[in-house]
Amino acid sequence: MAKVLVVEDDADTLEMVSRTLEKSGHVVVPAANGWEALLALDAHHISVIVLDLMMPGMNGSAFLRILRNDQRRKTMPVIVLTALSGGDLLKSVNELGVQGLFIKADYKAADLVEAIERFAYPTSPEGHSERWQTSRWTQN
Repeated sequence: MAKVLVVEDDADTLEMVSRTLEKSGHVVVPAANGWEALLALDAHHISVIVLDLMMPGMNGSAFLRILRNDQRRKTMPVIVLTALSGGDLLKSVNELGVQGLFIKADYKAADLVEAIERFAYPTSPEGHSERWQTSRWTQN
């Protein structure tokens, strides 16, 4: 069981993703934007973050920059679930150190669950391994 922080401002998408993850045995901590996500990180022991990029307040890119500059959390696994698509998107999220990218219009719930489980349960005894920083798991 992983504790997954789902950062999503659309209530329907948040509900759908939460239901999917909970059916797979995971605990979901919801956040509507980057500010709420930062507060949730302080309040919970999070295993993986599922992050939307377009949100009011603090968007996903700003949240990622803060996360990657935090020495305690710079290697925390992040999977982006976004409506955005395009070559520049792939480049920008890779530069911010995400482990996975799913486009909302065409992702499969089972693939998202698989990605979460892959990064929530590292095989390395060190916990947050370098594998998280170098692996790129994309779904187009």
